Amino acid sequence: MRKYWIVFKISWSRILAYRFNFFLGRLRNIIILLLLFYVWQTLTLKTGAFAGYTEIELMTYVFGVNILRSIIFGGQSREIAEEINSGDFSRYLVCPINFFWFNFFRELAQRSANLISAIIEVVLFIVILNARIIIQTDWLTLLLFIMASIFAVFLYYIISYLASLLAFWSREAMGPRFMIEWFLEFASGAFFPLNILSPLIFWVLLRLPFFYIIYLPISIYLGKYNYDQLLFFIVLQVMWILLLGLITNIMWRSGLKRYSGEGI
Repeated sequence: MRKYWIVFKISWSRILAYRFNFFLGRLRNIIILLLLFYVWQTLTLKTGAFAGYTEIELMTYVFGVNILRSIIFGGQSREIAEEINSGDFSRYLVCPINFFWFNFFRELAQRSANLISAIIEVVLFIVILNARIIIQTDWLTLLLFIMASIFAVFLYYIISYLASLLAFWSREAMGPRFMIEWFLEFASGAFFPLNILSPLIFWVLLRLPFFYIIYLPISIYLGKYNYDQLLFFIVLQVMWILLLGLITNIMWRSGLKRYSGEGI
């Protein structure tokens, strides 16, 4: 475990060394945050509600998603495809590490920095914009929210990791990966609550892993489901992690057999 902690610290130092790139990334999230805030504020201006959500619920959704995005969505695993294509990946094969966890802790540093920044951003904008949000006080709901958020981190990471492993089969893995990331943001509820879509589309998304990345944790925080439903959803979330983890292991073993170290 100590070696992965060292990976985390090195990655954290790297973020501090390239602060301009970090701030550019946060600027993008601030723009998205403000855009969504004013969109939903406009939609609730006349009636105080929209698509079954009150104004305060939508504002909580917007600010809550900004925090969840920071810790759940990560971009470091993009390096995997680049390293496989360049041949730099070979150096990890001779190191006494599990590459899955090595990359997870490499990403965790960026996610941690993003989380700290996102919390500061949300607090500042709530004060500046005089926004009202729901402060959840039920300890069981908060516990389930934290559990679902942690599982969401692993679920997104596994999907992202899987997309990067496509580089074992194609040098153009970044294209499909970009499309997967874009679809993930849309289908996970990062821009709007999924249940405002048509019942058929929501029914389909409910049966896909994307539902459990953003929409489920924030819905738990808002108290949209009873405890029996929440426990059922969390069990399904864990099942998706296990299933995709198994697929990841199969792809990893198959990919290693194809890897030639081209570019070394």
